[in-house]
Amino acid sequence: MVPREKFPALIRVRKDRMATIHVIGAGISGLACATRAALSGVKVALYEAAGHAGGRARSFHDESLGCVIDNGNHLLLGANESTRAYLSDINALDMIKEVAPAAFPFMDLKSGERWRIRLGGGILPIWILSADRRIPGTSAGDYLKQVYRLNRAGRQDTVLSAVGSESTLYETLWQPLCRAALNTDASEASAQLLWLVVRETFMKGEAACRPWFFHKGISPALVNPALKQLTEMKADVRFKARLRGLRWADHQITSLYFPEGMLRVEPEDAVVLALPPEVCNDIWPEAKAPTESRTIVNAHFRLDKPVSLPWDSPFIGVIGSETHWVFVRDNIVSLTISAGDALADKPNWEIANILWAETAQVIGSAAGRMPAWRIIKERRATFAQTPAQVNARPATNTSIKNLFLAGDWTDTGLPATIEGSVRSGFKAASNALGAIQTAQTKSAE
Repeated sequence: MVPREKFPALIRVRKDRMATIHVIGAGISGLACATRAALSGVKVALYEAAGHAGGRARSFHDESLGCVIDNGNHLLLGANESTRAYLSDINALDMIKEVAPAAFPFMDLKSGERWRIRLGGGILPIWILSADRRIPGTSAGDYLKQVYRLNRAGRQDTVLSAVGSESTLYETLWQPLCRAALNTDASEASAQLLWLVVRETFMKGEAACRPWFFHKGISPALVNPALKQLTEMKADVRFKARLRGLRWADHQITSLYFPEGMLRVEPEDAVVLALPPEVCNDIWPEAKAPTESRTIVNAHFRLDKPVSLPWDSPFIGVIGSETHWVFVRDNIVSLTISAGDALADKPNWEIANILWAETAQVIGSAAGRMPAWRIIKERRATFAQTPAQVNARPATNTSIKNLFLAGDWTDTGLPATIEGSVRSGFKAASNALGAIQTAQTKSAE
């Protein structure tokens, strides 16, 4: 159980006026906001333009594979306390499994070499003193020097400009970490944002770095339990409800415009826009949400029988290839290519052929005939986490006193990840509840 006191307090609102928080968007940030608000006793209305919840993090049944798959691969780390608090809120903590002790396996497809980064216990990173725990060809001094450089990076520095490319660590540590956490190539990614990741994980010891994976899928863990709980708490959940615009007066949202008509927002209500950045800019241009994005390409192959990866790990990082990460769950092998804009421009059949050849090397199988496959291209998977875009992230509050923003693209202090999404949803719920409480107090005076 994750102690709730580490997160925004659950503000108990007065029930005599039945204030409502209108949450626009049922992605992870919207679901986190809605469930946290409902737990506080306020009435919640959740609106989603699509016919399903989860946004960019969901599961679905794929006809070509004949099974349920996730639209993308996701890992939590031990330091991701907000997400575990959300899972606790929706009674779904049993939907994630821990890999302990922390170990990150890698394979270089060009050389065939394999290794694991294995962190030791305790806060001090003494594991870098052991050659069998480090990346081959690196010394303890390499890590100390590179981390020092990253820590000293300025607001405009990229990872490349901060750490340089002369060390082996650039291609074997910083680049994989940058793509995985920031979905942006190290040559253009924000060094300060990557430093925050390193500070919250590697600098806090082995437990903070332990991978947690969704062993039954994303929707069974993050989406379905939230919808079930919202239904039980009598929240109003509407699908295929696309917000078209807002009306406001005297710094107060007064109505929401849907294709079916206008919906009145009462003076004591609050509105949270938990939308993708490009959609939020259309609805509320003052948000000035990030305008650049990066693609993630995911591939899924269904084999005839279950396979295992080296060290029986559920995932492995891949160097010297188009593929960045490989995940296995039973007989489904899933690949992730972050910052994959160039690859995404190729036709799906060509991508599948390229990635299957690499997959066969990783799982130790003769390439042979390609099994059933599915390619998924998330063209706007995350905003481009470059210095310029990171420094321009908007805050949760807006100039309108009852309007708030949520999403992994807001200024969460984290990369655009599930953890960032949940944290933004929690903060939006807390601030919206505070605004309702203030409005109710003024109304009672």
